Amino acid sequence: MAEHTDDYHDCQDNCEDCSCNKESDRSTVIDNFLEDIASLNEEAQYPTDLKDAIIGRVERFGTPTLILLDREKCLQIFMERDGMTREDAEEFFEFNVIGSWVGEGTPCFATLLE
Repeated sequence: MAEHTDDYHDCQDNCEDCSCNKESDRSTVIDNFLEDIASLNEEAQYPTDLKDAIIGRVERFGTPTLILLDREKCLQIFMERDGMTREDAEEFFEFNVIGSWVGEGTPCFATLLE
């Protein structure tokens, strides 16, 4: 079994056989992360139904710290949870997620390089 000491590790193993308990630990890691963000920016927002797509935070000089979500993970959630096609998920994401302004704490969404 693989052993991991870092809560933020990137497990390359099959987590069913891994001692890291990545699935159950991820929720705790995200909860702790959100508490940290709240101490930096109490106005930071995120779509609560996309909590599993949170991948980090965004920082830039002169602006508050914001929550960062993975665009692809958001689309996967819509397709798996809601049974949307990729096209429908992208349209829904663009209109209802990216298109939603909730104030200065509006989250950011990343398209990651492969």
